[in-house]
Amino acid sequence: MKKEDLVAKGLSEEQAQIVVDIWNEEVKGYIPKDRFDEVSGKLKEANTTIDTLKKNNQDNEELQKQVNQYKTRVTELETAAANTQKEYALKDKLKEAGVTDADYIIYKQGGLDKFTFDKDGKPIGVDDVLKPFKESSPHLFKNQNGGYEPAGGGGAPVGNPFAKETWNMTEQGKLFRENPAQARQLAAAAGVKL
Repeated sequence: MKKEDLVAKGLSEEQAQIVVDIWNEEVKGYIPKDRFDEVSGKLKEANTTIDTLKKNNQDNEELQKQVNQYKTRVTELETAAANTQKEYALKDKLKEAGVTDADYIIYKQGGLDKFTFDKDGKPIGVDDVLKPFKESSPHLFKNQNGGYEPAGGGGAPVGNPFAKETWNMTEQGKLFRENPAQARQLAAAAGVKL
């Protein structure tokens, strides 16, 4: 895609530069190929139709309406491409923050429009948005401490898992699998026969 081609089609220098920048830096990395090909094909088709209609039908009022409709459609496609880029960038940022269901967070926040993006289409202020979710819905985030730890459990066992004060069947089984000789010694010390 060349900036000169976009300017020739009626975009301003600034608009053409924005489209080229998005094309070169972001769009290819965030949009799945099949979706990109679909949008790109529709955009090419719309641009071809606009050019044909402009050249062949300058005075025909009905066809000028069609030209305007196609211009509107091209603008919609450009907006859709920009929104798709923003959506993928936001989902990547949410996943970096440990979110397990990015679509749900976007939905609960009120949609893509409720997030803030910089001029390059990168999300900003995501941590501030996620703070209330982390407090109210921690299940939506990856467990930061590495795994499930039930209340009263967790940590390395203290003492003998066979003793009455520190009885722990999970640790007994683990110890018996990993070191049966030590398990027998600890059991005997606690008065338990294996």
